[in-house]
Amino acid sequence: MEEQKRILVVGSLNMDQVVQVPRLPVLGETLLGAGSLKLVPGGKGANQAVAMARLGGAVTMAGRVGHDPFGQQLLVALQAAGVSTELVAIDEEEASGTAFIFLVEQDNAIIVAAGANGCLGRDAEHLTRIEEALAQASAVVLQLEIPLATVEHLIKAARAAAVPVVLNAAPAQLLSPDLLRQVELLIVNEHEAQALVTALGTPPDSTMTSAESREPAAKDVLTQARALALRLHEHGVATVAVTLGAAGALLVTRGDQPGTGPLSLYEPAPRVQVTDTTAAGDCFVGALTVALLEGQSPAQALRFAVYASALKVTRFGAQSGLPSRAEVMAFLAGDSSQA
Repeated sequence: MEEQKRILVVGSLNMDQVVQVPRLPVLGETLLGAGSLKLVPGGKGANQAVAMARLGGAVTMAGRVGHDPFGQQLLVALQAAGVSTELVAIDEEEASGTAFIFLVEQDNAIIVAAGANGCLGRDAEHLTRIEEALAQASAVVLQLEIPLATVEHLIKAARAAAVPVVLNAAPAQLLSPDLLRQVELLIVNEHEAQALVTALGTPPDSTMTSAESREPAAKDVLTQARALALRLHEHGVATVAVTLGAAGALLVTRGDQPGTGPLSLYEPAPRVQVTDTTAAGDCFVGALTVALLEGQSPAQALRFAVYASALKVTRFGAQSGLPSRAEVMAFLAGDSSQA
């Protein structure tokens, strides 16, 4: 039996320091949080790697951590989830990345101190090892919590090796039109999509030539998100997914038949009790990537990703709250039986 090709995730590893607060403090104010500080392994890259591994993917993580207790804990967490860490380098100078997360009711605010993540790509030997692994991967998954120059370099390397690129363009940054054209699957929220379209310099066209919607979200939100996704797709991105938080997500991709227009799919999110939205987007990225790589249809993959991320928000913590494949399938089955 042929060994499953691995998904290569290149990105950030952070130790999340989480505190619950009634609201965000204003400048100069000291605010008492609820309970004690919690330490939870995180980082967009590591979260997505763990999400994919728990959902059935064979995953290798590439990144950098500091020579410190946080770095060791981050490696152990990845290994416990079944993620290969052979390409995670130990930085002898910079500390491990850290995220300060403030949980406010059903939302959060996050500040990231990049630490060793900011050095990813500067070590020529480490970068060469990543490129060698990339050439053998089923796909490479990237985000923007590491240097943009490294992301650009790896996208070009993947293109040359005919390896599909999955880009979660978060946190929002300006990306060149040429770079976007080399991305197979782009995943963004509505704010990140707007920033990318604005950078392209032309207004989005709200007319879809082909559309399929299971259930309308708030009309203006969904219409705008579709227009943004279509503009990015027209620019050359094969598949664009836009996450809409509690409203679900939509996906724009190539039509099923030659000569047909783009296909637009919308999947509403199931109603759940929200505990912690941290890493919900990362869970979506992991789930959609795994589902598409294993051959699920775009509609099936989108539904799988929306339900996986909905299940995530019912649980506390970034990696600690990510669901397993069996849990997502049971959630989907239970929801379908009640429909």
